[in-house]
Amino acid sequence: MSLRYPMLTAVAAALLFSFAPSTGSAAVLWDQSNWNTLGEGSLNLNSNSCSQISGNTKLHNANDVHFSSAVHITNVRIYETPGNVQTATLAYLWIAPKTGPLPTESSSAVWGLPLQVSITSAIETIGPNSCVVVSANNLNINLPAGDYWVALTPRHNRGSTFPYTVHLVTTGPIIGDRTATIDACTVNSNWLYVLPTPYDYAIKIEGDVPLPVTAATWGEVKSLYR
Repeated sequence: MSLRYPMLTAVAAALLFSFAPSTGSAAVLWDQSNWNTLGEGSLNLNSNSCSQISGNTKLHNANDVHFSSAVHITNVRIYETPGNVQTATLAYLWIAPKTGPLPTESSSAVWGLPLQVSITSAIETIGPNSCVVVSANNLNINLPAGDYWVALTPRHNRGSTFPYTVHLVTTGPIIGDRTATIDACTVNSNWLYVLPTPYDYAIKIEGDVPLPVTAATWGEVKSLYR
């Protein structure tokens, strides 16, 4: 199931919650941005095509996250090493309910035009080490409380210069289940772990936590749906 929830869910969310006025900065809804400064990570990209000769591939990394209340997501950020990712302007954002230690969805569900979002990149520095923060901004995604898989996969080719851009792991510990990956070069449901050592990958999600509507507001909203 993708982030395109049925209309009934969206309407229900609108009826039950109202959002506090914006303060100019988003609240952090999920924070695993403690990226590993040693450069440990693995590929996370959707190339124009797949080729064993060029090394271009379609690998999507999905993190599990938990929201204890309903959320409104405005930004999703991942942390990668410098390289071809800085040429990317688009990515695929896939969000699905988590039902087990690994996703079960087909690789065909994690990418495609309906999931395409614009991205920006910026450099973040910790001491002598730097990474690229890849951000999908100005999102408008409403989710009820629960557990989800989230994958933000930039669109770019791997490139021929080593080291290649990789999605950085965190400095630990694993929260929930480790990050899972699927190779979307063919249609399959074979989610796997790319690295032999268990890791979570660096991600941050920002947005707003909705507040319950007042009785007066509830009456006003109901009147719109009579």
